[in-house]
Amino acid sequence: MDTSTSDSESGCSFPGSACEKLCRRKTIHLTIFSILLFAVINVLVRYTKDSVPVYEVLFLNYGILLLFVIPLMMYFGESIVLNTREHVLLMGISGMTNAAAISLFYLGGIAHMSVGDVTAIVQTMPVFVGIFGRIFLKEPFDFTDFILAIIAFGGVVLIAQPPFIFRGGYDQVASALAPVAALLSSAMYATTFLITRRMGTLGISSVVIVFYHTIIITTMSAIMTTFLSEDGWVTPPCGIVRYVLAGMGLLLCVARCLLMYCYANEESFLVCVLSSNEVVFSYILEFAIIGTAPDPVAMLGAALMVSVSMIVSIKRVRNFAFRCLCRLRERDRQTDQTPSSEDLPRLM
Repeated sequence: MDTSTSDSESGCSFPGSACEKLCRRKTIHLTIFSILLFAVINVLVRYTKDSVPVYEVLFLNYGILLLFVIPLMMYFGESIVLNTREHVLLMGISGMTNAAAISLFYLGGIAHMSVGDVTAIVQTMPVFVGIFGRIFLKEPFDFTDFILAIIAFGGVVLIAQPPFIFRGGYDQVASALAPVAALLSSAMYATTFLITRRMGTLGISSVVIVFYHTIIITTMSAIMTTFLSEDGWVTPPCGIVRYVLAGMGLLLCVARCLLMYCYANEESFLVCVLSSNEVVFSYILEFAIIGTAPDPVAMLGAALMVSVSMIVSIKRVRNFAFRCLCRLRERDRQTDQTPSSEDLPRLM
């Protein structure tokens, strides 16, 4: 990130002060704020699950998001037309995997587990990205990655606390399967990430991807609510729950837009590392809003999984930087120039 921004550009009238540094790294604070909003949304979904079915909550949230995405596409002049059959296929697959990930996260995880525990399990996504990247994209996956995957699995066991290891455990089958649903959600998110990265290399805009994903999720949740919900559509015409649902949709729009801005203007690995704060926010907000105190053993498992996620993210960025530097040296060797470390950020 360029640190030579002028005072007028940084929006601070105190050059050289701490205020100026904060203004120049505003994306960090926006990232943390967007992660906080996602944590608030997840806790509110659990808060309303006894009043409104989860699928109906998803329909309302992503329906409101769609109303904001369409004007955003018009503002950037993006076209919704997909040019090739490959684009259509990748968009359809990524939309379905993203919808499956969200369904597993909310319906299978949050409906039966602590929000903090589910969020911690989903933080294993970088591990699945590494495994799937090795299988499908032939990306490197070394012994260290394998050890980190084993540690992440240990974190899942501490959070899930299966009865055959821990005395007691879950009383219902649905609650016992909730950690499995959260782990599958993480795998689906990783698949969506890899496909989305492929679409990015094909020149498909992130706004267009969000548009199609939102349509798929909205359609899926509407179908599920209509045919699978015993009570049908039960959105209350009045009361606090109605305002909570509307507020969740608006928060989702703000959080999505902020996160897209941060990925576009900040180092991606830094955004990924900061995203781990969602676990901490989820535990705090769940205790403050719902009154659910986190289990100490589960918190230990969450700490393990967040640590693994951060290590994997930093390790992959360092490997990427090393490959960029090797290509830079090879290019400069051909032009008889000495490579400079200052050139590296330009390649990233």
